[in-house]
Amino acid sequence: MDNPLRVNIATVLEAERRQRRLRHQDMAQLFHTSPGKGLAYRTYIKTARRRNNVTLRTLDMMARSLRISIATLLTAKTDIEPWIHELGDQSIRRRLGAIINSERERRNLLCYQMAELIGVSEITFAKLERGAGNISVDTIAGIAKSLCLDPTTFLFQDQIACDPSPQT
Repeated sequence: MDNPLRVNIATVLEAERRQRRLRHQDMAQLFHTSPGKGLAYRTYIKTARRRNNVTLRTLDMMARSLRISIATLLTAKTDIEPWIHELGDQSIRRRLGAIINSERERRNLLCYQMAELIGVSEITFAKLERGAGNISVDTIAGIAKSLCLDPTTFLFQDQIACDPSPQT
C-alpha cells in the first residue's frame, strides 16, 4: 500500500534523529520508557524505513518520548493548529470513529455497507466507529482512500470536506 502516513512518520523520525545527532541505536533507546518496556530496535528501524504498519499506541509512545505530537508524526508538519497537537491516540481514534459514522450517515449506508466500502470486517468497523481498538496507520490510510480523503489531514480538520455526492 502506498501510504503517505508511513512516509511522514519516517521523515519526522529521521529529522529528529539528525537534529539530535543520534545513531539509530541511540534513537531507539529514547523509546524505552523503563526496563523491558518500550519499543524494540527492530520496530523502530522498520518504522523509520517505512516497512512497519505502526499503530496509534506506538505512535503515541514515540511522540511522548520525542516530546512532539502524534499529529506531527502523521502530518510531518509542526505549523498546525495548537489544539491538534493536544490530540492523543484515544482522541484520534474517537475522531476517526466520528468521521466514519458521519460519512456513513451522509452516504445513507448501513454498517455492513460502510464496512465493505472502507475494506474492513463488520467487527473491525464496529470497533472503529466506537473509537476502540489499536488502529494502524495503514488502516487509517485505507479508510481515507476509500472515502476520498487526504490521509495526512482528514483526522485534524474541524469540518470534513467530502464529495457532496453520496456513493452507494
